[in-house]
Amino acid sequence: MQKILRCLFIALVFCSSDSIAQDFTYSNVNLVSVTFSGGNLAIRKDSVGGIVYPTPQYNYNATLQRPVAYVSGVAPRVAASFTIDCPTVPVSVDVRGFGSDSINFAPATATLTPVSGTVHSFSYPATTGSHVFAASIVRFFKPYTINWEISFDGGTTWKSAGTSNNTLYVTRSAPQTEGTNFKWYHTVFDISCRNAQGYSTDTAIIARVWSEFTDQIVLNYKDDSLFYYKIMNTTNTNLGSLLQYKDAQCYTFAQLFLATIKIQGVVRTSNYVYITPISNVVCGYNVNRFIVKNWTFGTATGAATCSTFPWKNTYNAITGSIPPPYNQYVFTTADVTDQSGIPGSCNVRPSSYFNNHQIAKIDGVYYDACYGVTFPTLVSIKTAAFSGWSFRYTSGTTTNCFFTNNMTLSDLSESISTF
Repeated sequence: MQKILRCLFIALVFCSSDSIAQDFTYSNVNLVSVTFSGGNLAIRKDSVGGIVYPTPQYNYNATLQRPVAYVSGVAPRVAASFTIDCPTVPVSVDVRGFGSDSINFAPATATLTPVSGTVHSFSYPATTGSHVFAASIVRFFKPYTINWEISFDGGTTWKSAGTSNNTLYVTRSAPQTEGTNFKWYHTVFDISCRNAQGYSTDTAIIARVWSEFTDQIVLNYKDDSLFYYKIMNTTNTNLGSLLQYKDAQCYTFAQLFLATIKIQGVVRTSNYVYITPISNVVCGYNVNRFIVKNWTFGTATGAATCSTFPWKNTYNAITGSIPPPYNQYVFTTADVTDQSGIPGSCNVRPSSYFNNHQIAKIDGVYYDACYGVTFPTLVSIKTAAFSGWSFRYTSGTTTNCFFTNNMTLSDLSESISTF
């Protein structure tokens, strides 16, 4: 026994006239990994078709630990592995853990096994925590910490054996089933649980998740910015591409907002809205485009072609209106010029000349996650957000764009589906 103590402990003895105390440090006991189980949810990496994070979720030499997620009302279950470097070791030791939210992992006996030379390994078996995460409440732990302890004397004396840390998400209800674009991505869990922490009702969860978008700064799980048209002609149009490349079109932000609600098990149908101009005919052309605030209307030069849409811009049809380096509109002639207006996510001046737009609709309210704004009706969108309507056509190598700032000369139509 003395040999074991000499090998395992560094003893500091403090003496006084009325007390003697010992403080032992087990410097050669190493926590290697921790694996969560017991109904934890799969979490996908932020990428197109992202793969599910593998186990173990905690690894002592990992730069970033893998996240964990549970549904409320479930108790976490964990297993852990350790090593000890010592020429003389006992046959077995006792191990226990103390987790965040006062969830404890009961003592269990672990048998030591030789690995190489003086190194031995031992494992704490998968053990269910002392209680469940409170039912019907969103929780967010960054990190969820488990302080591990070890005993060499049958549980009489316990000392630290390392600490594991993982981001852990608890959804209010079981997430909705994955679909074509809705996946259980890491950032979807993070935005949702980070903002809705402590809330339980549909109304509160929707409001709290929406708060992530209202300041036009949407961040992923690493606190990296998610941009709305950082590159003004970005082709990223699905949720996975937004999360992977951190830059995308309106499709993706509508999907992200709705996904952060679906991950909590909140069900809303007819929630995805595709809006376009009604394509009414003016001067022989279909009005099929709109410009988002703000654009400045200068001297009108196109009245001879269309008196009701008299402002005219032209651009090179070969290179397009957003040529390299894809950071501004470039017109050959311009009666109408783009100005800073409504900021988008992490971008004070995103693209603003469109033929369609995608937003969410929940309980009668239109949510535009690209800009972090809401609208009570479809017609209010054009009034609050648009500078004008447009049609365009190409003749030879020149594209001609005609504009009006009279918002009564067209309107919006909507196509509604369920995301």
